[in-house]
Amino acid sequence: MKFCLKKSLSVLTIFLSLGASIHGQSPSSFCGTEIDNESLLFLKGFQDNIKVYENEYFSILDKNKTSKTDKNTTPTSLNSIPVKAHIIRSSSGNGGLELDELYKAITDLNVIYADAYMEFFLCDGINYINNDDYYYKFNRNQEIDLTENSYVPGVINIYFTEYVEVTPGFSLCGYSNTFGGSDVIVMSNGCGTNGTSLAHELGHFFSLMHTHGLDSNALTSELVDGSNCDTDGDMICDTPADPKLSTDCVNSNCEYTGSLTDAHGDVYKPDTKNIMSYTRPSCKSHFSEQQLARIYAFYKSARQYLSCPSANVNFTANSFQECGNELTVNFTDTSVGATSWQWDVDGDNVTDYRVQNPVHTYTKGVYDVTLTITTGNIVYKEGEEGKVGSISKTFSQIIKVGTEEDATLNVDFDSFDFASSDGWSAIDLSGNGFNWLVNSGETVSSNTGPIKDKTSKKSNGKYIYTEASGAKEGDIAEFVSPCININQKNAQLEFFYHMYGDHIGELHVDIETENDYIADIIPALIGEQQTSQSDDFIAQYVNLSRFYGQTINIHFRAIRGYSWSGDIAIDGVSITGNAIADKGNNKPTLKLFPNPVTNGVLNISTISEKRNPEDYFTVSNLVGQVFLTGKITGNEQIDVSQLPKGSYLVTVISGKNMEVKQFIK
Repeated sequence: MKFCLKKSLSVLTIFLSLGASIHGQSPSSFCGTEIDNESLLFLKGFQDNIKVYENEYFSILDKNKTSKTDKNTTPTSLNSIPVKAHIIRSSSGNGGLELDELYKAITDLNVIYADAYMEFFLCDGINYINNDDYYYKFNRNQEIDLTENSYVPGVINIYFTEYVEVTPGFSLCGYSNTFGGSDVIVMSNGCGTNGTSLAHELGHFFSLMHTHGLDSNALTSELVDGSNCDTDGDMICDTPADPKLSTDCVNSNCEYTGSLTDAHGDVYKPDTKNIMSYTRPSCKSHFSEQQLARIYAFYKSARQYLSCPSANVNFTANSFQECGNELTVNFTDTSVGATSWQWDVDGDNVTDYRVQNPVHTYTKGVYDVTLTITTGNIVYKEGEEGKVGSISKTFSQIIKVGTEEDATLNVDFDSFDFASSDGWSAIDLSGNGFNWLVNSGETVSSNTGPIKDKTSKKSNGKYIYTEASGAKEGDIAEFVSPCININQKNAQLEFFYHMYGDHIGELHVDIETENDYIADIIPALIGEQQTSQSDDFIAQYVNLSRFYGQTINIHFRAIRGYSWSGDIAIDGVSITGNAIADKGNNKPTLKLFPNPVTNGVLNISTISEKRNPEDYFTVSNLVGQVFLTGKITGNEQIDVSQLPKGSYLVTVISGKNMEVKQFIK
């Protein structure tokens, strides 16, 4: 349907049905990507993480703008994304995409996606498939047969062919499997090399929707005034409401010529150059800033498992967390294909080490680590086969020093934005995307995981879980507590777990002390523990008396089972019998307002019966970089107008006590 040809629709209000499978009968310049309810549920499961990483993106962006650094040459590392190219030809081996066309397509992608701090490279050569059935008239129903012997897990598989359709008889530019599906994109050769259609399909792969919304057969319900921009249309607020553009209502000067109105009678004013629209192909040129932030955030939240078998970045370390004020970390490079190394170990975009396995000592804070390797196993463009190139990956907030929880530890996770919050650390030890996530309601996989949380028993209550989909059997993810002082002999850990599914793996509980690591403090929980998905969480108790007088970290260690139906969840983690630590009368009670900040001024209010003249505060970003510091006397007004937009931490130091709160600017 071509809505922009119609006259004004004064009373047209169309509400989207998220349960519908969505695609239209489209001419060859259009897209066949389907976004169904399962995909949307998968996206919903990452919403809290996405918000955090969108803030991180804007913080990086503002920092680069402030320094007047061109984003394409910024010292901010680009995350390197592997692509496996499959070129389909006729059964005789004729036809198919030319190599120079493929390299140009990758180059075009890298120009566009550099603004999302991403770059793509060809992984392990090119796979040729000679088959008339797939070359002359490929239908999406053939995808399983096409990929059976060619699909490479852990990379983006892009298949280039002569003809693509979803509905028989209607040719398309291509389609992408969306969030939650296999990592497959299929492109027609003509569209794959036009400069923007491949970027469009990768936009879907990284969670973007069409600017006209989910349903290509209905006029968008997004209003021109933007009042429902976060829930309707493409659910992004800096892309104007779009009545489904086409060549019929966008002229050769890329001007909108339609006259449709929304439900309030306002005339649409769409962006005719947005890559995710159905505008003229010659007009497409850019993503909006919020679209770029969403791409970046979805990659960091849900696609960091992508890695090339012969050239990928990864590392491990002897320790990621320390209760004291200082931590010495021995990094061990586990990358594949590396010939040299550059380490930024504290998130300041400065190379700290150029050795394979550096040792670094940290002070109090939370730190990102970026590793960049050079390798001869990647290709960006024609003529560079075998040449040395570089790939990078940033591991966000992976090092934590000086994070301490109240001795009573009572956590229901409802305040968590993402798993690595409030001093907790979620660590994907295997590097394949298997990790602990925050969720509410059901998980994205059917017939596994809980239906609601334990502590609130509501569908919107939060819990922590490992998502088995997309990972490998035997992958390990750790969820590590802040530092907890065990100050009573009868202290006991209590938590609740949910392990339902056909292929549940294992849940282990380990205890780390200053001088020891005790694996399996209780017998491991192995296999399915509930008999129904609706069964309640099961309580588990751990005697901590042997750790009296020590400071500990609790490690919840999940091991992925045979298949995707193996989600493991925990909730309601607490320590009973432990006394609230007596830190004297000098512990501040910290309040920040307004939060988010308005008019560039943040008020800091602390309550303390006794104030020391050496008490002070710092304002830092989420990776520990300090921007402001000063004395604190009780109530302070801080000018934060010069800070870029994003999330920050205020830390108040009073003697041996420290309190941290987050604010948003």
